[in-house]
Amino acid sequence: MTASGLEVLKWLQAHRTPAMEEFFLRITEGGESVWIWSVLAVIFWLFGARLAYRAGAALVLGDLLNTLVKNLVCMPRPWELDAAILPVKKAQWGAFGYSFPSGHTATTALLFGGLAAAARRWWVWVAALVWIGLMAASRLVLGVHTPLDVIGAVILAIPVVWGLGWAMERVEDRAAWAWWLAAGVALALGLAWVVMRYRPLLADEPWFFPRDTARAMWALLALGVAGYMERTYIRYEPERLGGYRLVAVGVGLVILILMSRHLVRLVGMYFEGDGAYYALTAAIPFWIFVVWPFLLQGLEKPVVLARKGGASKRR
Repeated sequence: MTASGLEVLKWLQAHRTPAMEEFFLRITEGGESVWIWSVLAVIFWLFGARLAYRAGAALVLGDLLNTLVKNLVCMPRPWELDAAILPVKKAQWGAFGYSFPSGHTATTALLFGGLAAAARRWWVWVAALVWIGLMAASRLVLGVHTPLDVIGAVILAIPVVWGLGWAMERVEDRAAWAWWLAAGVALALGLAWVVMRYRPLLADEPWFFPRDTARAMWALLALGVAGYMERTYIRYEPERLGGYRLVAVGVGLVILILMSRHLVRLVGMYFEGDGAYYALTAAIPFWIFVVWPFLLQGLEKPVVLARKGGASKRR
């Protein structure tokens, strides 16, 4: 299938136009980490915990699985398999690491598939599938992945989205199931560490394996801790912000994007090696789910409690 996939890329390459390249470059940017987290932030700040945590859990757990598969299969990029493949330079700049499965396609399928599964609306599924399809197509048109890469990414996302949706429904019905979910997350982190620690490295192994897998581990751990803190101590309810909700989203996104672009540089002097990179990975979920909701509490409307006889009081 890899050989036939390379022929598909050659055909697409022969029919690329500057306008097509520019269009799909804009599409593929939507699969970058900062925009994926921005979408999750908007979901949480606008619609609350149920949608955001289901989509977020699928995203971080599936991303960890994706990095492990990518660095166990060790599939070279298309232009390394066939010198006739000429990827679009702007897309090639961000296409580091191994090829299978496609990271952009996987994170898009995980996030938007998780959102659609939680929303349970046909039109959300249609929009999600269209966007996932466009993301997969962008990776092919730009020449940075083969059809096998993007198909593998979608296949990987399906059981993660379905399994986590099933597990989180059990948690909503019975709180005791939360311990089983936490145990599953701990097991996933443990297995990832074992693979990262003991997998034999190739002679020309790039540095991406430990960094990319460690990043995914930090993201999973940070989302789990941040979610626990938010559900235990904050209980963010976006409807209580009233008219401030859209303002909160706008300001929160500006700060999130500034963090993504500048935090590594600002804290780099305090961390050795890739420490600043991992600090950013952990800081983003805490900003989305803990710090910004905590700061927004002063804008929330008081809760109205019903009294007997129809009267009410505020607290």
